[in-house]
Amino acid sequence: MSCRSIASGARSRTLRLTAAARRPIQQQQYSSVQQLELHRSNQQQQSLLQRHTQPRVIACRYYSTTALLSEQKKDSDSTTTDGSGISTLHTDMSAEEAEKIIDQELKRMQEEEDDKYAVRPEDWKPGMRKRKLVVGRDLEEFEREMFPDRFQPKWTLRDKRCGALAIKVGMMPLWDPVWGERMPTTVLFMDQNVVLGHKTMDKHGYWAVQLAAGQRKRKNVGKSVLGQYKPLLQYDPHENPPYLVREFRVTDPDLLPPLYSQIHARHFVPGQNVDISGISKGKGFQGAMKLHNFKGMPASHGVSLSHRALGSTGQCQDPGKVFKGKKMAGRMGNNKVTIQNQRIVKIDRGRNLLFVKGHIPGNKGSFVEIRDAVKKPLWNTDLVEGKPDRPPLPTYDYSQDLLEDSEEEGAFIDGSGQKGYELFMPIGDEDPLDPDYRNTLTQLPVDE
Repeated sequence: MSCRSIASGARSRTLRLTAAARRPIQQQQYSSVQQLELHRSNQQQQSLLQRHTQPRVIACRYYSTTALLSEQKKDSDSTTTDGSGISTLHTDMSAEEAEKIIDQELKRMQEEEDDKYAVRPEDWKPGMRKRKLVVGRDLEEFEREMFPDRFQPKWTLRDKRCGALAIKVGMMPLWDPVWGERMPTTVLFMDQNVVLGHKTMDKHGYWAVQLAAGQRKRKNVGKSVLGQYKPLLQYDPHENPPYLVREFRVTDPDLLPPLYSQIHARHFVPGQNVDISGISKGKGFQGAMKLHNFKGMPASHGVSLSHRALGSTGQCQDPGKVFKGKKMAGRMGNNKVTIQNQRIVKIDRGRNLLFVKGHIPGNKGSFVEIRDAVKKPLWNTDLVEGKPDRPPLPTYDYSQDLLEDSEEEGAFIDGSGQKGYELFMPIGDEDPLDPDYRNTLTQLPVDE
C-alpha cells in the first residue's frame, strides 16, 4: 500500500468521526434531518419577507452613468430616477428632496470636521496652531484664539526682518554691574547702515532689503557701480558711496524699512540672541594635523622624519585612486562662518556700538552680518529688556528719543556720537558665580 492511499484513508476516517461527533448535537435539537432542512428554509423565507415588507429609504448621488444603469436593471420596479443623478429606492421621495437631505448631511459632516481646527487648512501658515487649544498655562493663549482681532499675529521662528552690517572693532571685557561677573565681549560698530533698495515678490519673486554700509572713496568706485548709488548720492554729490551692499530677506512686505532710512544699534534689543556671519581669518596652507585635527605618527620609535605626516591616503591597486573629498593638507580659513545664539550684552546708542558676548569670525576691521537668532532669539522671556514678544518692526522708532542738551533742535540720540546712552541686558536674580546662592535678603529667624 502506498503512502498516498494510507493518508487518504486516514483523512476519510477523520471526516467520519467529525460528522459523528456533530450528529448527536443536531439530533438533540431536531429529530430528523428533514426537520432541520425545513427550519432553514423557513428562516430564509422569513428574512426575504422582512426585506421586502420593511420600509426602507435609500438615496445616493451617482457620479457615473454606468453605476446608475446597473442599479436600474437590478430594481427596475422600485427605483425612481431623473436627470439630476439621484436614485431613490423603495420610497416616494422626489430627487429634489433626496438631494436636499444629502446636502444637509454633507454640510453637517463638514462643520464637524472644521470644528476640530482653530483655522481652516487652506488658511494655515507655519507657526499657527492647527487644532483648537484645550489646555494651556496662560490665559492669554485662550484670548488670542477666541479674539484674534485684538492681538497682532504671533511672531514665530520662521518670521524674518532686516538685519544689519557692522565692523568688528576688537574684544574687551565687561563686568556685570550687579554680581561682578566678567564677560568677554566683541565690540561691533554699525557704520552708516542705509536702506538702498527693496526686492518685491511681483518683480523678483521674494521680499528682501538691500542694505549698504560703510564708506569708500568716490575715485575708487567705477561709474557703472556708482550709478547704482545715484538715488542715495543725489542729495549730497560730495558724499562718498557705501563700502559694500548686502541683501537681507524678509517674510512680509510690512517688514521692509523705508527707502534711504538708516538703521542704528537700537535696531536690536539688549539681551536678545543674534546670529553673526563673517569671513574667518585665513591661515594659509596647513598640514593635516592642524587642518583636520589628525593625530599624526608616533613621536619616538619606529618613525623616521614622518612625525606630522598625513599617513595612508588610499588602498591598493583596487581601486587604484584617491577618493574625492579625502582629508589632506590644504588651505585653512578664509571661509564664511556663522556663529549662532550670541547674546547682546550692551548697546551704545549714541556711538552705534554693539557689545556681543563671546568671539565672532573675521579680522579686526572686517564687516560682519548680524541677524536675529533663528533658534533661540529669547523673545517673550525675562532675559530680554522689556520682555517683548517680537523685535522692533520694521525697525526701532528712533524719532521718539531726542538728544538732551543739544545745540541742534530735534537731534536724535541714535548715531549722534554722544556718550552716556548705554543699555545693559537684564541681570538675573541669582548669583552666576555661586551655584548654591541663597537670597540673603530673606530675614532668618533668630533664636531667643
